[in-house]
Amino acid sequence: MPISDTVIVGAGPYGLSIAAHLRAAGLPFQIFGPPLESWRSFMPEGMVLKSEPFASNLWDPPRKLTLAQFARDRALPYQPTGSPLTLARFLDYADWFRERAVGAVQEAKVKRIRREGRNFAIDLETGASLEARQVVLATGHMAFRYVPSELAHLAEPFCLHSTRLGDLRRFSGRDVTIIGAGQSALESAALLHEAGARVRLVARRGVLAWNAAPKHKRSLLDAIREPEAGLAPGWRSLAVSELPQAFRRLYSAEKRHRFVATSWGPSGSWWLRDRFEGHIDTLLGHRIVSANESGGRVRLVTDSPAGVSEIWTDHIVAATGFKIDIERLDYLDPALRQDIAKEGQAPLLDARFETSVRGLFIVGIASAPTFGPVMRFMFGAKHVAPVLARRLKSS
Repeated sequence: MPISDTVIVGAGPYGLSIAAHLRAAGLPFQIFGPPLESWRSFMPEGMVLKSEPFASNLWDPPRKLTLAQFARDRALPYQPTGSPLTLARFLDYADWFRERAVGAVQEAKVKRIRREGRNFAIDLETGASLEARQVVLATGHMAFRYVPSELAHLAEPFCLHSTRLGDLRRFSGRDVTIIGAGQSALESAALLHEAGARVRLVARRGVLAWNAAPKHKRSLLDAIREPEAGLAPGWRSLAVSELPQAFRRLYSAEKRHRFVATSWGPSGSWWLRDRFEGHIDTLLGHRIVSANESGGRVRLVTDSPAGVSEIWTDHIVAATGFKIDIERLDYLDPALRQDIAKEGQAPLLDARFETSVRGLFIVGIASAPTFGPVMRFMFGAKHVAPVLARRLKSS
């Protein structure tokens, strides 16, 4: 069985940024997985990224292969803020970055990872196998999709997580009920409405939150009061965006986990508001009681201060976010999962993103309980990639 020095599992923003740093350092590696698969295959056509363009970069060591440089190369307009970035343009940029900074990506998916002595044995869905001395898990958020228990028993297409909407044309003329109040819920509602569906949104919150539009011209006083940051303007956001190592060192696991769970709550982008308000039937302050399939439709029962309501709908879209649970990484052999020390259901990670299993690293959203909310966003890759490159170079 061939032995690789380092294998990166996942070719999303984190995997590609790490690969770019390893390549620049002359460190041997292999990277597996269809590039940007969750973005390319599951996100709805017409989606726009919530992050501002300046916070939507992938990361090479000199930080030259930015979205701004891509726009200059392609003679495309670019503004760091106030110009929403479409999914289609981001994917074009990611391909441009990959060609220049990473090189070949092996699109085969990893089926199983297990311990093999001091190394890791990796089985691919193609039937091939290899060994690796070190493995970086950069498989993103899809394994951690959360659907409330009141909905979890419903099969697709009666209930879908918002990350699995895909081609929206299939919902034209259908009645769709969206559960949630965050960007995913609000944008899915607008896109489905624009695709010809009859859409309503149901949320526990009593009011929807909308982010303020950025100012095109900011004074020095504005910059001092609310500096631009990867997650949002403001000093608090700047600290969380730029100091993930301090976040890990300064706070107990309980405080870290609670902060990640309760900060940067559900809200919609400024550019989405006009596409939503006045177009979508909105039921706020409603809690799901039950949902059952009957006669090819779904009977949804909710409770609110006004009483119990019954909704009949063709599809429910659960825009209900993600919950980190290492047990959901089913490509890890059960014995290997058991060996990973945990903080609650999240992996226990050291300052270099290494688990208690030497040579096994976990990055991205699964590292957010350790390093803070920035790891839920692609902006966090700027911090991860250089740290891992230094760690792997020293091994």
